[in-house]
Amino acid sequence: MVVGSEIIFLCGLTSLAQARKTKEAIWKNRAHESLKKVKQLAKDSPSNYQHKLLLLEAECAFISGRIKKATEKYELAVAMSKKNDFIQDQALSYELASKFYAEQRNEKKASHYYGKAHDLYLEWGATGKADHLRENSPF
Repeated sequence: MVVGSEIIFLCGLTSLAQARKTKEAIWKNRAHESLKKVKQLAKDSPSNYQHKLLLLEAECAFISGRIKKATEKYELAVAMSKKNDFIQDQALSYELASKFYAEQRNEKKASHYYGKAHDLYLEWGATGKADHLRENSPF
């Protein structure tokens, strides 16, 4: 189930990224389907999936223009992934939150979170991803 649930989560994030980029309703619909499934997973196993749900909810709020809600959800996603020792998801949460804060013109927080994402990817052993962030840093 772990691989399947990870695919559902990543499909949701990918769909939300496409929805932001293209504004096409099909991507929002696909994201909503993933969100429903992850919500059930989080209900069944909160320590494994709550942070993933929070990150999907943050991204949904972001594309819907609900800035306060997005801020709250990103911060919770970071905190919950740390609490439950999901370093890879904590790195991803910091990375996506960094993009969010950059779009809100909060360069200080965006830069800090980008650095945190980089460091956590390195700590996790994802040197290729960390190198990619370093090489493509907008900061």
